[in-house]
Amino acid sequence: MSVVELTFNALVSGAQAGVVNATLPWQVAFYSAGPPPVVADLLTSARRGAFYMELVKLSDIRKTLDARTILVSARRRLGIEEVRLATSFGVCVVRDDDSEGLRMASGGADVGEVNSRFVASVMRNRSRRVASECRGVILALLKEKWLTPGELVSELQLSFDAKTVVNQLRSLARCGTIHLLGRTVSGEGLYGLPGIQYPVRADLSKTSKLKYLRGAVTQVLASCDRPVSSAEISEILNVSKHQIRSLLKKLANEHKTTRTSDGWILFREKS
Repeated sequence: MSVVELTFNALVSGAQAGVVNATLPWQVAFYSAGPPPVVADLLTSARRGAFYMELVKLSDIRKTLDARTILVSARRRLGIEEVRLATSFGVCVVRDDDSEGLRMASGGADVGEVNSRFVASVMRNRSRRVASECRGVILALLKEKWLTPGELVSELQLSFDAKTVVNQLRSLARCGTIHLLGRTVSGEGLYGLPGIQYPVRADLSKTSKLKYLRGAVTQVLASCDRPVSSAEISEILNVSKHQIRSLLKKLANEHKTTRTSDGWILFREKS
């Protein structure tokens, strides 16, 4: 059987399985006498000791027969350190869905080049997991208060690096899960979840404060099925009663709110 016929199907079916005589007789999932000899085995156990047994086996075969030795494994069964160790012993490690990697390994490609493909897949998987965890923590924080990117980086510095936090914040903003609600006096963006009535921050820029208050007051009135007093709105939004009364009057002049004997409601045209 020629080298190019090494496939995942051949490995799984055991069609080319056999015993290879090195310093010990070793059972392997695939053996082609070559030249050059090609030997491949499957890592079928998640137990840590199973990897080291495979490494001893394939390393012995490589040294004794000068064979190309390949260990095929699911990505989740091996970490970066194990792949580095296999590289130092001259053993190729191929992911169980990487046909190109298997072709490269059986064709005599450099061990480091082949194994870097496995490491890259581990890193991608790890990055996706970290990114998902980071987004979850960001959302949990934004349920409590609206924050700038810098504040989020500071809050999460013991768990995630700054680049990850900023990238995941942008990702959440792009898909509309969070919104840019305003800016501070220094120009930093303030992010939060839509529909939450956050207390007004002291460092809001004048423009952002007015815009946010208009929307927040309207939202408070829309969410209540009764008239709401200016004192209640002031307490909910953590803004002075004077500011709320002034804003309510402006909204009334714009036909956005109406004052009743019991408090304020959204303006409704008379039918």
